Amino acid sequence: MPLLPLSLGLILGILLSFASNGNAELTGFGIFLFLILLLLYLLFTDLFRKSFGSTLVTITASACCFTLIGFVKTELVKAHTSSIEQVSGKVNYGTVFISAVSQSGYQTIHILLDKTTSGNKQVSSSGNIILTLDTLEMNYRTGDYVAFKTPLESFRTETNPGSFDAAYYYGTHHYIGRAFIPSNCIVKMGTRNSLAIFFSKRQDQIAEKLKHWLPESVSGIGTALLLGNKAGIDPEVLDSFSNTGAMHVLAVSGLHVGIILIIFQYILQFFSRWITKKQSILFSVVLIWGFGLLSGASPSVIRAVVMFSILTLGQLLSRKNSGMNNLLLSAVILLMYDPYYLFDIGFQLSYVALLGIFLFQNPIYQLIHIRQKWLDWIWKGSAVGIAATIATTPFMLYWFHQFPNYFLLSNIVVMLLGFVVLLFPIVLVFTAWVPYLKTLIVFLTALSLQLLVIGIQFVDRIPGGLSGGFELNFFQFLVLIAVIGYCTYQTLIRERISKLPFIAFAGCFLFISWKREVKLNRNELQIFSGKQFCGTIQYAGRLISFYEDSQKNKQVKQTLKNAVRDSGLNLHQTIVLKSQNRLTIGKKTIEFIKHRNGWKIHVNGKTFHYRNRGIPEKGENKQLLSQRLQTQLYKDEQIQPFRISI
Repeated sequence: MPLLPLSLGLILGILLSFASNGNAELTGFGIFLFLILLLLYLLFTDLFRKSFGSTLVTITASACCFTLIGFVKTELVKAHTSSIEQVSGKVNYGTVFISAVSQSGYQTIHILLDKTTSGNKQVSSSGNIILTLDTLEMNYRTGDYVAFKTPLESFRTETNPGSFDAAYYYGTHHYIGRAFIPSNCIVKMGTRNSLAIFFSKRQDQIAEKLKHWLPESVSGIGTALLLGNKAGIDPEVLDSFSNTGAMHVLAVSGLHVGIILIIFQYILQFFSRWITKKQSILFSVVLIWGFGLLSGASPSVIRAVVMFSILTLGQLLSRKNSGMNNLLLSAVILLMYDPYYLFDIGFQLSYVALLGIFLFQNPIYQLIHIRQKWLDWIWKGSAVGIAATIATTPFMLYWFHQFPNYFLLSNIVVMLLGFVVLLFPIVLVFTAWVPYLKTLIVFLTALSLQLLVIGIQFVDRIPGGLSGGFELNFFQFLVLIAVIGYCTYQTLIRERISKLPFIAFAGCFLFISWKREVKLNRNELQIFSGKQFCGTIQYAGRLISFYEDSQKNKQVKQTLKNAVRDSGLNLHQTIVLKSQNRLTIGKKTIEFIKHRNGWKIHVNGKTFHYRNRGIPEKGENKQLLSQRLQTQLYKDEQIQPFRISI
């Protein structure tokens, strides 16, 4: 794998750029100096015909060269993106590339900046901005070119358990800031047409047609499978896919492009009399690019198409075991194009899963020999799922804090239906103009989607299907990757069972399990930052959520849902608080009493005051303020939720 050190060097350079924290020049100089020293050493060995360690130094120098390239490229991308200070409160111009209306009646638009007025002149600007409008009187659409002026605020990550990390996500997707903007501060200047806008509009049209053609119960699933848009899926169905480890099915990425590629290659086999194998490969690459553009050409889709295009074109070289190098080559190309891809969770999972499949699928499959063809087919697909899960487990524990125990069952459901649930929506889009055929395809599409949902929900209802509550820091995450990778490599590839790696694996497993048990057995009261008073009580392995009785509780319910998922416990009870509440939990008594400015909490013989209106007194606990007051008074602080042991 000659590309392995080069790709690792590129990744290291990108990470060093983000870790430099204002010391970019010093960090870059250090990388350059180290590269020069390696090159001087190689020159010395060549002049004096010394070969001590020259091979290792050559590989290190090559990797260091790519480290420098990754570092410089990332710094250039960071410098190209405008800062919030450069555009906030100034007249900005840009093109709408995402437009959506929430259930509450607000329109949110995502704008790709083009230029900014600075003083008496206009300067080029770059980056994305999210604006939420206060009215629907002027409905902005994809492709509209707008001018606006408003102060921007940075993305803040809520500190409540399990909350969406907005600062990380938007910060690694070229977003600058967001704002709630009055309608008189934004105006449409015209429309802009580009290839990206064209495909974005095409995606919206397909989504509307699928919503019209398919029953409401499955139209959201069909749209997600074909376009990657999960907004129309029922929350309970979405939770079932998440709990069973089948969420990747609903994100148009590597899995979809891989299945579509197999479909196209299978169909092209019927034309083997007229086209050669090489022509078939080229046609299949063209077709998956067509699928990628049809689905809206989103970054995740294009990444997957590029990856499989390189993997497929690599077959033309007819080189044995070139698949891994082709995979690494696609990663290098994508990261050279945009280093921020490295921080996209979908990018990480796609490449790590394929890495696991390339390395471990065949050794796992060879462990069991089955004569019956249909059972062997299921086992072969299961081996793919096991290999991908081995590789992605550290990422699931680090990012999602949970592990789907029945991933093999959900994998079988996806394996049985994945082909048809992707094929039928594509056929439907292209044959909708044929009246009778359209009716048949709509029926088959709806049936296959319904069977997929039934199968996933069946697996989700099996008790003990999800283990949650895992907590890993970044160092533990890296150690777990190294240990799992080394143990699996020694066992499956080299077929050696040595004590040291398995002792390390057992130590990691026990440490992670111990941390989880400590978390699950806490006895504490938590009060979250939100628009309304809410929190959880964890005692003796049970979890109780509570929130203030209010009509505006949608955000509160989502906060509690995230906290329950993060806790790793099943929700025992939900309490809607009235004016006065007394809870007896074991031998503990907790009281919540509503008063003019918020709530009083009596616990452990102490009284705490939660404030959601008025002016806080000096020394008042800022953790016990509503989200609105925290934002007003402590705008730049990350305030952790209030916790007290009970």
